[in-house]
Amino acid sequence: MQHYLEFDAFDNPMQLSKVGNWVITFISAADDDHIQLAITYVLPRQISDALQPRRVLIEKTFHEHQWLIQTIECFDSQSNQEVQIAPSDELGQQTLQQILEEFGRYDVNVTLKSF
Repeated sequence: MQHYLEFDAFDNPMQLSKVGNWVITFISAADDDHIQLAITYVLPRQISDALQPRRVLIEKTFHEHQWLIQTIECFDSQSNQEVQIAPSDELGQQTLQQILEEFGRYDVNVTLKSF
């Protein structure tokens, strides 16, 4: 199963730079056919005893407003290294819900879709 962030037509993530404590940056060139963005949290935030979500990597799809969630990068304080968690993982879902809630507070409408 793949997970997507679906943005409103007025909330194109390529035109957003910061939403609350989340910064959106290009991983690939803006004119590239394979556009990738990183949604990075600028402050430490715990989602479990050891994990801090750092950034979510998303990729533009053929559907105009849907972005495929590639991975969620977290810092594991127990092993002192970066780890990747899947969007379908419980902690991944928790991280994505935090993004949706914070974006909603700033009137950026985005929903989580799974296919």
